Amino acid sequence: MSELKKFTEEGIIQSPLGKVNSMKSWKLNILKLYLFNFMMGFHMISGVLLPFFLTWGKLTFVEIMILQSFFTLMIVILEIPCGAVADHISRKFSLILGALSTALAAIVYGSFSNIFIFMIGETLFALGHSLISGTDQAFLYDSLNKLGKREQISKFAARNRSFNLLGITLSAPLGSLIGSNLTLNMVMILMFIPFSIAVVISISLKEPLAKNRKLESETYFHVIKTGLKKLRNNSSLRILAFDLIMVESLIFFLLWTYQVYLEKLNFPLELYGFISSSMTISQIIFTNLIHTFNKRLNNASRFLQIYTIIPGVGFILMAFIYFTPVSIALILIVIGFGFTRNILFINGINKQIESKNRATVISTINMIRGLVHSILYPLIGNLVVLNLSLTFIILGVMVLLIGIFTRVKEKHL
Repeated sequence: MSELKKFTEEGIIQSPLGKVNSMKSWKLNILKLYLFNFMMGFHMISGVLLPFFLTWGKLTFVEIMILQSFFTLMIVILEIPCGAVADHISRKFSLILGALSTALAAIVYGSFSNIFIFMIGETLFALGHSLISGTDQAFLYDSLNKLGKREQISKFAARNRSFNLLGITLSAPLGSLIGSNLTLNMVMILMFIPFSIAVVISISLKEPLAKNRKLESETYFHVIKTGLKKLRNNSSLRILAFDLIMVESLIFFLLWTYQVYLEKLNFPLELYGFISSSMTISQIIFTNLIHTFNKRLNNASRFLQIYTIIPGVGFILMAFIYFTPVSIALILIVIGFGFTRNILFINGINKQIESKNRATVISTINMIRGLVHSILYPLIGNLVVLNLSLTFIILGVMVLLIGIFTRVKEKHL
């Protein structure tokens, strides 16, 4: 009887009722992942991010960029071992630990106005990010595989991303209100609540892989070597990773410059959170439309090229236009297109990686992205201080060049 039970748990022998219950578990997994990402997106501080650092934190803009460079360097250090935790111990455990680390980071970050305390908070945020990044996507992919729907990963990933963005959308104005009526650091501290709820949700998830998965002990450098080897030996994966990383990294800096842009427009500070929410609403809209538009065009590589050129042009226009209605529209266009194009890469990247190494290879890609960010942060920080318009022109031209001369072909996607 014990052997039969063991076989049943491993999926070798299973009754029809057991199969039905198992299918329900995988479907619930997907719904729980949606809710998990909603809670992890509850970054109330996003609406008052620069005032938090400049006013309460008493940092200069360049110091903020250096602090964020430290954050991305910590991700570079932590990304690979955290990916190995997901692959060789438990993806569920990785999500639990990631949400818990993020919750603790909010408490630490909001405790004292001190750059060294901020560095501890950034380390905890980096740990949480590294444990969750790629793992939730791998968890979703494997759950869909159990349901026989892995070919629909792009659609479900878009929905998953939309829930995360919905959390950001609802939390940004709330953060502005809390910051106005209480204190800016309280906005950060109260983020502990939604992140703690995410911990509870992750505990209830069902691990898609077998419980008796063999644990492997690998050194940090061996895991790095393995991930980089996969990229070096797979030209399609390498091309996809380069395009994804470079364009996303360049557009990412709009998150740190749009509030400077709004200040030059004399935009009311109390409305910053609503612009932040509008940016995430833009992402939600584009995330859910991208799949439909891509199918209608019936040429994924050409669609990707168009999808890259548009935010590049938007960046350049922002350098010359300082008229509030048009400027806000340009911000939403650049973010809407730029931050949703990664959906076009998910299926292509996942096809290139076997399941047992999926989280580790994705973490390797994220590690490289973090390294690129850490290099660009101080450069962008000094460029913004020098001339904001010049910064937008440089970012826009670089995005345009990648879009025009992209090596991504139909077969890669």
